[in-house]
Amino acid sequence: MSDDCWVSSNRAAFCTGGVGDDGLGYDFRVETARHEYLYEVKSALDEGGEFELSARELEVAGSASLERKRRYRILYVPFVFDPSRWCVLPLSNPAALDKRNRFRVVRSGSVRYRFERR
Repeated sequence: MSDDCWVSSNRAAFCTGGVGDDGLGYDFRVETARHEYLYEVKSALDEGGEFELSARELEVAGSASLERKRRYRILYVPFVFDPSRWCVLPLSNPAALDKRNRFRVVRSGSVRYRFERR
């Protein structure tokens, strides 16, 4: 583990080095001899129980669910602004076929595209 594991732009406030990239689809990347773990952090002000994934996060979660080496996980933090109550709840990949039944889609969205006419 090193500061390099934190890959999102939030790392700039706490780590040295690069500013990070929010377009990767995950916040932390940890490599072991057997697996590459991709962690996306989601939080709530209360006990929560819901989170939203961007199109890119869903894309990465879906592709990781098809590979044996890459593992996509959600780290869910309820009561994020109350240190006396918060904890980190590791959740499985909601895009994995064998784990989808652990989650319920509350609201579905769409991806908006833009193009330039030439």
